Amino acid sequence: MAKWFEFLKKPYPFNDDLKQNTKLIFVTSLILFLLFFIFQPFDIKALNNHEKYSLIGGLIVVIFLGLSINLLLIPALLADTRFFKKWTVLLEILWNLWIVFTIATGYFVYFQLIGDFSFSFYILIKVLIISAVPVSILIPYNRNRLLRIHLQSALELNRYLEEKANPAPKVLHLQSDYEKDDLSVDVNELLYIRSANNYIEVFWQDRKGVHSRMVRCTLNSAEEAAKEYPFIFRCHRAFIVNITKIKRLEGNSQGYLLYVGEEEHAISVSRKYMLQFKELFYKV
Repeated sequence: MAKWFEFLKKPYPFNDDLKQNTKLIFVTSLILFLLFFIFQPFDIKALNNHEKYSLIGGLIVVIFLGLSINLLLIPALLADTRFFKKWTVLLEILWNLWIVFTIATGYFVYFQLIGDFSFSFYILIKVLIISAVPVSILIPYNRNRLLRIHLQSALELNRYLEEKANPAPKVLHLQSDYEKDDLSVDVNELLYIRSANNYIEVFWQDRKGVHSRMVRCTLNSAEEAAKEYPFIFRCHRAFIVNITKIKRLEGNSQGYLLYVGEEEHAISVSRKYMLQFKELFYKV
């Protein structure tokens, strides 16, 4: 019994997707129209076709209005409240019972209004049983569809977070003027590149710590080699920086001063590159 109560308390995704619910209402109404004609829960043999269509059409209008109120109007009115925020399995069961109750009340009022048709409690039960078939199938199906979508979406987001935390290696190849001095480094580990006369000095950090190496090539060549990685940015005539490795920054009269990596190496951003850097910073 305790497990049952725990199950009833479990979170359940309330479906407030008005577009999907509109489709659900039309499908349910169409199915009911066919079921009423096939199973005929009341004696309509004595009625002509016009009367048959009118009677069954009225029942369809009742369920159409009942579902529209419960699946469109109420969720729309309460969308900005916390009413559906902490939805549970128990509330979902009660909600479906409420939908059936409103439809049953609509049936009763409808038969009272038409007056000239023999209506009994037994007929009401048969009508409700037929009505419960598509409602009990389509509404839970719709909820389960939404649950699957949310679970799939959560899995995709978790994969994205995992990839972001542990990005796949992306190799930046820096070609030296001396063939044997070429350097390939994972851009996810790259900190920055500094110009040093006819050389560049490349800094990167892996699990073993910070490393650096001189490569005989220009900073322009390094910038060209890294052009497919938007987060590798030329921020100064003497520096290229990996924006994802910035720990903090300061402003000064010349521009920005960036602190990169765990050891917070200081990198300058000149005024020439400030606007482009700021735009890129918010995108990465």
